[in-house]
Amino acid sequence: MHVQLTKSFTKGLSKFGSSAELRSVAVYTFSNFFSKGISFILLFYFARVFSESDFGMLNLFSNGILLLMPFVSMGILQSASTEFFKKDKKEFSIFFSSTLIMPVVMAMLIVGLFFIFRHQLQQWYSFPTVFIVLIPVITLFSFLNEHVINMIRNNNEPAKYFFVNTGRLLGEIALAVFLISTLNMGWEGRVAGIFISYLVIAIYAFYYFKKHSYITAVFHKKYIKEELVYSVPIIVMQLAIFFMSASGGYFIKHFTNNYAAVGVFSVAAALASVIPVLASALTQYVYPKIYGMLSAPKVNYNGICRLFVFYTGAMLLFTITVISCVPLVYSYALKPSYSDGLSYCYLICIGYFFWSVTYFFYAFMLYHKQKRKILLISVISIIVSVSMHLLFTKKFGGYGAALSICGTYLLVLIIATAIVYKQLLPVFKTFSSNLN
Repeated sequence: MHVQLTKSFTKGLSKFGSSAELRSVAVYTFSNFFSKGISFILLFYFARVFSESDFGMLNLFSNGILLLMPFVSMGILQSASTEFFKKDKKEFSIFFSSTLIMPVVMAMLIVGLFFIFRHQLQQWYSFPTVFIVLIPVITLFSFLNEHVINMIRNNNEPAKYFFVNTGRLLGEIALAVFLISTLNMGWEGRVAGIFISYLVIAIYAFYYFKKHSYITAVFHKKYIKEELVYSVPIIVMQLAIFFMSASGGYFIKHFTNNYAAVGVFSVAAALASVIPVLASALTQYVYPKIYGMLSAPKVNYNGICRLFVFYTGAMLLFTITVISCVPLVYSYALKPSYSDGLSYCYLICIGYFFWSVTYFFYAFMLYHKQKRKILLISVISIIVSVSMHLLFTKKFGGYGAALSICGTYLLVLIIATAIVYKQLLPVFKTFSSNLN
């Protein structure tokens, strides 16, 4: 059986590996890895130049953007990627223009809500007043950044994807280092670097959309209504992802009241996070291919099967590699006080591998806009995550939080497979026949 799987994986890679395809995957993957890698390395710089309180304030700032993103994007990123392959150019432009209004309006509403509750926010989190406006606005700019790179990806422009994706990050870093180290602006310099870099990309996004005739003066209310309905499960899905991957530290702090324990866990989670980074990079290539194959007059299940073998095989090999390398990181790159996190990292890595496979299956639900299934899985994910954290984190602290992440992602994989089994059946049958 293992020999057959190896032959199938090798055959899938061989059929996949035309030079143009490999170049595209290499650019998409390297671009995402480069961006995440630079961001990770810079954590050491920011930890050195900022006080602990300033670093904590910036963490709240970043988490605020991450938390608001589902409400601002409203599922439009996923919907636009699927409709791009379903509609002709004229109809897609109407759809694109109609739905682009929604994030802008939502960001303005959030600014209004933040202003109304500004005193409570400042009391609870010690937010500077400027955060009240900047967090929703930068969230909107971040949405436009994701929107434009998704459209560049859909148009299969890997070189431009690399330039936009890495260019924004390098600009943000250069500005931050200059403002912090040269002008001594402190945390304000970091925030200013983020704001300016995202503003530049937001301006470029509108230029790109206009150049490709995605923005028109024609709007259809039906698309706005459809997206409002479609956005509910997508918002819950994104919140579920946020909850499953980012809530562990909050439970550790609640049950142990120990920031050091949260720090040990956070480092382990940060090291393991390279696995979902690779999954995200690969899906930048895989998702459009799946959407294109599903849109064909006759669905190419052989092609989808090859993508599945390539994707899961690559993720498995990478997960094994990360698990093999993290002991070296803990031995030579981290202080001994972080050593307890090594066992956490193993569990989180395995959990993230389960999630990477689950996210491949999400492509079918996103393409068919099966909002009830997405909503069901997302709600179950949140319930399972909370239950496991309450059960394991309370008893085992940081190790329990890592165990909870691993167990949650395994259960979600099983549940997602069961829910979309009928759609996956032709792929599984093709996979089985290839083994035989």
